[in-house]
Amino acid sequence: MMIMNDLGGRCGKTRKQQFREINEWLGHFQLRLSKDQLTLIFTFLNELMVWNKKVNLTGLGSKNRIIHELLLDSLLTGVVMPEEGRFLDIGSGAGFPAVPLKILKPSLTTHLVEPRKKRVRFLRHVIRILALKHITVIEGRIQDQSGVLNRSGYDVITFRALGPVPQMIAYGEPYLKDEGVMVIFRGGRPDSGGKEDKGIPPGDVLSIQKTIPYSLPGKPIHRELFILKKRQ
Repeated sequence: MMIMNDLGGRCGKTRKQQFREINEWLGHFQLRLSKDQLTLIFTFLNELMVWNKKVNLTGLGSKNRIIHELLLDSLLTGVVMPEEGRFLDIGSGAGFPAVPLKILKPSLTTHLVEPRKKRVRFLRHVIRILALKHITVIEGRIQDQSGVLNRSGYDVITFRALGPVPQMIAYGEPYLKDEGVMVIFRGGRPDSGGKEDKGIPPGDVLSIQKTIPYSLPGKPIHRELFILKKRQ
């Protein structure tokens, strides 16, 4: 499904209008946030904007760009998220997709792996401010977490571009449950994997369950979520 509109493209929108437009976009994928969830989302975004003035957490300088280019497709991952279970986000950066997904699916036990100290500090701060429960930030690289994370313990694993896609799949797969899914964001950004990102290689353990094509508001560039499922 290819969806494009003018969400938040004009200045001076009220919070109520922004809430409505986010839910209108999400509605195309049968997703919806409550008013309380949207309030938490905007508290998170406000904290991100404050920190971003002092610490470079994301190269996007405006809230509208963050909503359009990071928040919406983070929430789109909710189409494959269970209501309960265990969720691992590899390379969480400024909190996308993990923090919005935790707000969307509050009963998920959530682990964020992030190697950069300044981002770890921000993530722990925003989790405290939002009073999120059953969510833990683990400082370090995914390849160094074999003694910390639960092997074969996660229902869903997500990652954005951290390196070649086959390598990231290899790092994440041991932590995925049988029948669990791995979500890969593809396209639309210069750091999204380049040539390695042209196709998701088939494997003996993981297979492509489906792809979700979409466009973000005001962005003609084609994007896709790749959903890989682990065989028993």
